[in-house]
Amino acid sequence: MTHRTFDRRLFLRGALGTAALTAGPALLSGCGDGGKSNTNAVNAKVKLPSYAPYQGPQPDLRGTSEGVLDGFLKYPANPKRVAKAPPGDGSTVNVFVETYSPIPPGLSQNQYWQQINKRVGLNLKMTVITSSDYADKLATTTAGGDLPDLLQLAGLVPQLPQMLAAKYEDLTPYLGGDAVKDYPFLANIPEIYWKTSCVYNGGIYGVPIPRSKMGAVFYLRSDILSAKGLDPAPASFADFKKLCMALTEPRQNKWAIANPTGAVNFVQQMLGVANSWKNDGGKLTNAYELEETKQAIAAVAQLAKAGTVHPDSYDPTLTTDFKQWFNAGNAALDYDNYTAWPQFYVQNVAGPSFKIAGMLPPAYDSGSKPVTWQGNPDLSFTAIKKGDKKRIKMLLEVCNWLSAPFGTEEYLFRTYGIAGRDYEVKNGDPVVTSTGEAEVPGLSIGYIANAPTVLYFPGFPEATKDGYEFQRKFLPMAVANPTLGLYSNTNSTKGSDINLKMTDAQSAILQGREPLSSWDDAVKTWRSAGGDTIRKEYQDALQKTS
Repeated sequence: MTHRTFDRRLFLRGALGTAALTAGPALLSGCGDGGKSNTNAVNAKVKLPSYAPYQGPQPDLRGTSEGVLDGFLKYPANPKRVAKAPPGDGSTVNVFVETYSPIPPGLSQNQYWQQINKRVGLNLKMTVITSSDYADKLATTTAGGDLPDLLQLAGLVPQLPQMLAAKYEDLTPYLGGDAVKDYPFLANIPEIYWKTSCVYNGGIYGVPIPRSKMGAVFYLRSDILSAKGLDPAPASFADFKKLCMALTEPRQNKWAIANPTGAVNFVQQMLGVANSWKNDGGKLTNAYELEETKQAIAAVAQLAKAGTVHPDSYDPTLTTDFKQWFNAGNAALDYDNYTAWPQFYVQNVAGPSFKIAGMLPPAYDSGSKPVTWQGNPDLSFTAIKKGDKKRIKMLLEVCNWLSAPFGTEEYLFRTYGIAGRDYEVKNGDPVVTSTGEAEVPGLSIGYIANAPTVLYFPGFPEATKDGYEFQRKFLPMAVANPTLGLYSNTNSTKGSDINLKMTDAQSAILQGREPLSSWDDAVKTWRSAGGDTIRKEYQDALQKTS
């Protein structure tokens, strides 16, 4: 599973709605060319790749139709190589990807990168950009004329349909319908992932990086709660507040809440707030505009005033410390992506007693119906630059190789690196070494193409079971963002800035620097600065999908 650290900009993708700032597939009603080639009318006719599941090892924990992932308690023994030969033609391929890890060593000092090149039969010229710099660097790259052969597209990309139509390949002839069966590991990716992120201009314009319907999780240190005799399942906000108070001991450098923005999200879910947008028959109301959101902010402001929030949590330069505070026990509650679950165990500093769990939102009070928020099924997608048919097919073969499923030798190598160097095998599971930590994750090979996600926490089978059981409870009460799958160019150009200002306004209230009434003014500013235009673009698209 891929781990995404939450810097200030990235966390906005999860704040006030899991997909609030993520550009989905283009069903745009108006953008640049008037949306003539990128309407629902043309996109609805796209023949998506036929799904042909890979018949690999059977999971220990079977996934469900609601989106619960297959779970594996160990990596399958004696994984076999499923690729007959390197898929590449020996040429140089320029790649642009983001990373949520430190930038890795260069090619000459990185044996994993060297082996990747050998295994795929290419000279991969990787441009790896940190997540905090990704948006700016992507804008510069797409504005220039020298575009990469393989381009990872994530988040908000202005004029995306036009850029794809002009510079990148419509892959429908290669992947639409049964044509995808020429690439069996791409055929192993279910329809939802192609539909959610890759359909533009009446065609398939990329290869998806699948994730899950799971949204962010409100984590708790169950070992700490157990030692204090505290109930990990409060029945109301009042009970939740009592729990936070009981976990707070400032003199011992211990607080309840690591992430106040995440706490607001969690209380919103207690109140049944919609995921980013509320859809009433095609009329959209943003979560910012709902009275329940204001109520959630007021509730967390109470918690902050009571001293239950880590005092450094408002410093935007320290938001990447949330995990460290949680792992060290300086904060017992944290809000993070579902993929952080195994990462907490890997980074554990508390010893063998360390144990975490997810908390489901209780009803705020007797009149509330709680919900959870679904995430975006895809992390991103990778577009392939226009070229001759032979080169396009070769690059798709490479993407196919990189999508070899869990349980294969290729997946093991791609994810963990070189055996004996980047990882060691202990009790049948790969354990990453310090060399592997430096060489492998930062290169982001898995952001070029990847297999469907599974639940697998190497070396922590009980944690895998816990994560699986939590998904079984979380997903049946999860609501989707109704704009997922729609494209708003205004959201792509202005969404990040206007949402960041809303986060700042919320933070000012939580810290007591501004009164709760200032939220109303912030909402008015958000609407006039672009929120109303975003709403209209989404509503127009919704009308054309109904």
